[in-house]
Amino acid sequence: MARLGAGTRKRADGTLEKRFTIDGKRYSIYGKNAKEISQKEQEVRKKIEAGIYTDNRNITLDKYFDEWLAGKRGSIKGNTVKWYATYYKGHISPHLGNVKLQKMERRQVLAFQKDLSDGNLSIRTCNNIMKILKIVLNDAVTDEIIIKNPAEGVKALKEVNAKATETYHRALTEQEQKDFMQEMADDYYYEFVAFLLCTGMRFGEAAALTWSDIDYKQNVIHVTKTATFNEDNSRTTGTPKSEAGKRDIPLNDTIKGVLARQKKKQSIVISIDREENRVFVSVYGKMVDNSIVNKAIRSALARLDGKGKPIEDFTVHALRDTFATRYIEQGGSPQTLKTILGHSSLAMTMDLYSHVLPNTKQTEMDNLKIVL
Repeated sequence: MARLGAGTRKRADGTLEKRFTIDGKRYSIYGKNAKEISQKEQEVRKKIEAGIYTDNRNITLDKYFDEWLAGKRGSIKGNTVKWYATYYKGHISPHLGNVKLQKMERRQVLAFQKDLSDGNLSIRTCNNIMKILKIVLNDAVTDEIIIKNPAEGVKALKEVNAKATETYHRALTEQEQKDFMQEMADDYYYEFVAFLLCTGMRFGEAAALTWSDIDYKQNVIHVTKTATFNEDNSRTTGTPKSEAGKRDIPLNDTIKGVLARQKKKQSIVISIDREENRVFVSVYGKMVDNSIVNKAIRSALARLDGKGKPIEDFTVHALRDTFATRYIEQGGSPQTLKTILGHSSLAMTMDLYSHVLPNTKQTEMDNLKIVL
């Protein structure tokens, strides 16, 4: 066995502990091997010399979170970093930020969870916030700042789940679809809206689409990326949330017609960033933002209301739901729809659109021919 350096000992769990003293104050660091111990010691000494080192006994949740998030940058998506920071700064920090990690107790975590649930946040948001807290505290255990995660065993709040079809998923009726698209005909974003309605693509997927993704030779649209945000809130592109999101969507004559009109429109728009080669851009030539398209939708609905053709409010996501509903109504199989939508499971597709199937059962039974 290699000899351990001065001040280093092997603990019962097999990890190494190195103790050293600076200006009469003792410090301890831990690692799996001598190399890790040496690196950590150098880091600690540099922080002490710079006056920015915080002893584990005194480190607060806020201080540890800042260090933790800095360590995550570069290894996770900027949008995820932004999500962590927003939830932490907005909800966790005001309640627990000044608490020293080694003094944090389970009852404080439970009290924090109760405060969240008593507020105006949804149960899902509350659980997401608690999830972030647990992740951070788990890493504090790994970093040997605390022995046990005080949030461990704290159960997520129970959601009283309505079926997805009964909540925010809203498909237009055929008449609503006809009236709405006619009203949108002269809008700058008509082609973008029509494309979503004809493909069922997610907003971010269509916004990130480039002309090189349109494969006329194979007659498909290659979906390989989606619009997302950097930590500084600037727009960028990233990979889909799951492998199922990477897919090919078949082209048909209607989609090709929409793309042809969009290509013609782009030929007369001067402000487009040609290097990006995006299929759809805003009136300013930049990546399309959902708030702008939703504003165009609201304007169209207001005009329809003034014409005595009111339609219940909806957002751009309803176009995806409308595509899926028309697909099933016209005899498309849920299994194929699953792959077109980029769902990871058939159960997800069925949960969202099973309400459409009863409308097609009678027709399908009438068309069924069994020889007896």
